[in-house]
Amino acid sequence: MVVGGGPVGSTVAAHASGLQTMVVEEHDAIGSPVQCTGIIHPRVVKMAEAEETVINTITGLKLYFPGGRVLEVPSDEVKAKIIDRRRFDEICSQRAQDAGADILTGHSFKGFVRAGDKVKIKLEGPQGERFVITPLIVGADGYKSGVARDAGMGAFKEIVRGIQVDLDVELEDQVKAEVFIGEKVAPGFFAWVLPCGEYTRVGLCISQGHGTPNEYLNALLKRRGLENAKRRELVSGAIPIGPLKRTIADNIMVVGDAAGHVKPLSGGGLYTGMKAAQLAAQTAMDAVEKGDFSEHSLAPYEEHWRADIGKELERGVLIRKAYVGMSDENLDELGKLLDREDAKKVLSTGDIDYPSKLVRPMLRTLPSLLKFSPQIIRSLIRREQGR
Repeated sequence: MVVGGGPVGSTVAAHASGLQTMVVEEHDAIGSPVQCTGIIHPRVVKMAEAEETVINTITGLKLYFPGGRVLEVPSDEVKAKIIDRRRFDEICSQRAQDAGADILTGHSFKGFVRAGDKVKIKLEGPQGERFVITPLIVGADGYKSGVARDAGMGAFKEIVRGIQVDLDVELEDQVKAEVFIGEKVAPGFFAWVLPCGEYTRVGLCISQGHGTPNEYLNALLKRRGLENAKRRELVSGAIPIGPLKRTIADNIMVVGDAAGHVKPLSGGGLYTGMKAAQLAAQTAMDAVEKGDFSEHSLAPYEEHWRADIGKELERGVLIRKAYVGMSDENLDELGKLLDREDAKKVLSTGDIDYPSKLVRPMLRTLPSLLKFSPQIIRSLIRREQGR
């Protein structure tokens, strides 16, 4: 059984070839409510076979620093796609169904108990309680994962809170994503303005202890001259930072946001979560073949995701630590250093799924960057060299 019917849970089911799989989703409809910026690398569109969900293509970046400097980084390459996230979820779910999975919507996971070498799951739906016995639960149920909680998987390093609104405004520049940084804009994270064709998506995340995201959103809308624009949809949510130390137990695997498979710098979790989901599906098939669902039997899943996406997540945590430790004055100084053609050329090669790959070329171009956080940057370099 897979708990969670988002793209990650659906990817587990779609790749669990030949297994009898049920996907349980707490909401009444797949893809609702939407809680995602919807900006992803083209490789994720390809992974999901969801080209029809693309609503815009991004090739450049405008980075706004606290003191007013705007760093424009164009590129000849496609850096990201903006998708219709609701439709994206539906397509992923359909792939799971095509692979033979049963989709059960409107049912919440309420816990499990051991039943011999299996687990007995309690679900709650419109008709009341329902119990299902299964040899394996894959928790893909988000940062508040009931599966991870009940299995004693531990806690995330931190949680950031976010808010986002779609506005009935069409931006003049449709190929650049706007990113705003600084304590007054989005303390501990960043804000974004994304062109989505006929409408515009504006949002931000903040670290805990800085008030509510809504007050920062209102300030950003005013700064951007969008405070009077008609609102289509407002959503809010939270993002886990830093993967769990443990993502398996007897009869249990957790994946995606439930496991902390989220990029610490951007908060994006589709690429990392779907990669881990494929590995979880393979481990599940191997466990079925062996007839063994013990933690030892499921260990390859954790080993493989840590070897694959885990290294980038670890580096992302380190880069985030350096970023959060910078004052607005530091950020403005950084912006001044980066505002030169050779540095912008390096930035234009960046990959939103692998941001740590910029560290070494940026240091070769601007060795003075080391002064901002020498210990963390040296640790990053050592990890890069030892990969």
